[in-house]
Amino acid sequence: MTQRQGLLLALLAGLAVLGNVSALPLFFGIQILLGSTLPTLVLLWRRGWWSVAIAVLASLYTWKLWGHPWAAVIFSAEALWQAVFVNRFNGPPENDIKGRIVLAEIAFWLLVGTPMVFFFYGVVLQIDPANVAVTAAKQAVNGIANTVGAFLLFMLLQVWRNRRGQGLLPLRGIVFSVVLASFTLPSLALTFLSGNLLQGAAQEAVLDNLRTVAEAAARMDPPHVGEPTRRLPASPGATAFLLIDAEGNRISSNPALFLRLENNFLPAPQQWIQPDGLQILIPRRPGPPLKVSIQGYWSTTLLSGPHRVQVVQPARPVVLQLQAQSTTMLIASLGLMLLGVLLSELTATLVDGQMQLLRASVPEVSDDGLGLGGDPEPDGGLGDGTVIAEVQSLVGSLHEHLRREARLSQDLAAMSERFRQSSEQLRRLSSTDLLTGARNRSELERSLRLISQRASECTVPLSCLAFAVQGLRPINTVLGRQKGDEVLQRLITSIRQLLHANDELFRIGGSEFLLLLWDQPLESARTTAEQIRRVVTETALPAGKGPANGLAMNAGVSLLAASDASGQAMLSRVELALNQSRDLGANQVVVR
Repeated sequence: MTQRQGLLLALLAGLAVLGNVSALPLFFGIQILLGSTLPTLVLLWRRGWWSVAIAVLASLYTWKLWGHPWAAVIFSAEALWQAVFVNRFNGPPENDIKGRIVLAEIAFWLLVGTPMVFFFYGVVLQIDPANVAVTAAKQAVNGIANTVGAFLLFMLLQVWRNRRGQGLLPLRGIVFSVVLASFTLPSLALTFLSGNLLQGAAQEAVLDNLRTVAEAAARMDPPHVGEPTRRLPASPGATAFLLIDAEGNRISSNPALFLRLENNFLPAPQQWIQPDGLQILIPRRPGPPLKVSIQGYWSTTLLSGPHRVQVVQPARPVVLQLQAQSTTMLIASLGLMLLGVLLSELTATLVDGQMQLLRASVPEVSDDGLGLGGDPEPDGGLGDGTVIAEVQSLVGSLHEHLRREARLSQDLAAMSERFRQSSEQLRRLSSTDLLTGARNRSELERSLRLISQRASECTVPLSCLAFAVQGLRPINTVLGRQKGDEVLQRLITSIRQLLHANDELFRIGGSEFLLLLWDQPLESARTTAEQIRRVVTETALPAGKGPANGLAMNAGVSLLAASDASGQAMLSRVELALNQSRDLGANQVVVR
């Protein structure tokens, strides 16, 4: 190695470190690193093992960036895999231009890289599965994109070196590069743009919600602030506010929460946030950004006259939703990249085979001047016109392949959108009772866990009301099930008008229903039960032989106690209360 080449390698090593320092934000807490592009370029340019040393040096910055060494281990293993493939299995240096290093990179992430991500992030760091999935998808996209970028740069260097016509570049490598660039570069650009738009839209929605609550809190009359959380959302995350007047007096819907935020939380780096005025508060204790972000709180501060209002909301629901959407988008991008690599390999192999047939069909120039430069063969052998026609045919075939690839990409995008819509519709159908529109029993367990946990954290009373409607069976027997279903639908529609926006209604049996009443103590929940009883007894029945005295109901009510380990304890009490009310007779309400 000459001194000039050594200095160039040192410069590339510095640029590799700088590529990791200048991380590009893709999604919330997810960044694209460009540092592995230059080690791969060095490997293709010089071969040998210098690329591994450069990659290890550049990857050490991720320890500082993300707070753990495991990303550096994965990136170092990636560089070693590439170096072993190129130096030991890719044949002579002339084969480097054929693009097989991209196929080796895909094999690494399928066989080694992705399992390493799931082990280090899921088992060692104990990060939640949603964040592990988005990290695995991002790492694969990042690694393959960097390898593709390094290969395309290597091809441009080869073209620049041959700018004076000193030798010919292999047609197979050129075709592979052109098709690969036409697929991967637009796919990466769309992924980057869509990710930023998705993150910005989600954060704008959070900021709008926080500002709405802040404006409502600023207009709140302090003497009547005893029941402030009625208008604040219960699920998927409760919103709390802190009101400070000109004299420094503090009025809060959740004083314990704000005290904990002041003592144990600090603002996250601003590059995580797009809209002005929004912050995310994360725990002070060190940890990977993926782990601490879901434990944080969205926060905004509003000045309204003499008051300063701070509003916070748990970040976990929005962050997890963003991560799930990001995973889907990254997997779609990864699929397009893999499709591009596959089509690049197939197209390059086809063109290379056609050109070999073309060269075989052209007569060689002999020493006596016959062949292409001599008289034509008696059987009308191939002349210049035939060669040009076959070259034109090859160009037409290449254009046709590119058109097919474009149509295939469009079909893939349309299929992905239809799959997303079908999945969303299936999710709604699987969680909703089709007759009444109430949520079903399977959805009760998930919602009960989330809402009871949020009520305990925010010290907000949560009541559970279970009621059963009596008298529907005679209607079903005499007038038919359709009439009974119509009565039940009208009844549930009337009951919904009694509920607050944050109350949840579930159908847990044929004529049994359950309500989770947010911010309602036992007395308020009992009042709601009495209102439902009046609606049930006053429901008009169809003409015919129905129940003699109209409909009736039984109800059980219970409150989430501070000693309850989970919402299941409250659910068990309310089911016992409902059974006791049945034993007492019709239209009875039992509180436990």
